[in-house]
Amino acid sequence: MKTPLGYQITEYDCVPTTFINALKYLFQRDEIFPEVIKNIYMYSLDTYNRNGKSGGNGTSYFAVELISNWLNEFSKSHNFKIQCETLESEEINLKTDSKIYECLNNDGVAAVKVYFDPNIYHYVLLTSIDDDYVYVFDPYYRKRNFKDKEIEIIVDKSEIHNRRISKSRFTEKEEKFYAMGLVKERECTLLYKL
Repeated sequence: MKTPLGYQITEYDCVPTTFINALKYLFQRDEIFPEVIKNIYMYSLDTYNRNGKSGGNGTSYFAVELISNWLNEFSKSHNFKIQCETLESEEINLKTDSKIYECLNNDGVAAVKVYFDPNIYHYVLLTSIDDDYVYVFDPYYRKRNFKDKEIEIIVDKSEIHNRRISKSRFTEKEEKFYAMGLVKERECTLLYKL
């Protein structure tokens, strides 16, 4: 049995929530080790805001890489068949020959950093793509639809996605809502079930 994808419970926990959503998407509930969930949270929320609030700036890319590496090592020693791959800058694109396309076509998912608010980035789970749109699960709960016609809330697919975003918006190099933004600042982790 699979569990519907979930929402973050604070303003800061998009990274651990997105990684856990990736596991929910890829695995049956009884296949996921409690230790995996514990360690995702343990390695996340490692930043401080300017007031010294622990976790107040979310999760660093260093921690994202640590989670990915830990999952790969855990997979080698346990019966938990997952493979993670972190991508950097130019590798993070939606060309049809890209690693992201290959991952999605092999039933994998991508945890992707997108622009969210002024000076705020956010992690979402990319689950599928077509010629015109990307389909993501955004762990930030929202009831109302967007005024922006390039972004649509999907309410009846909670096990796979809750946003449909135009591919042109998602690949935008400017700091626009739900855009991956500047190539040199992009972050993405591919997650596959082996």
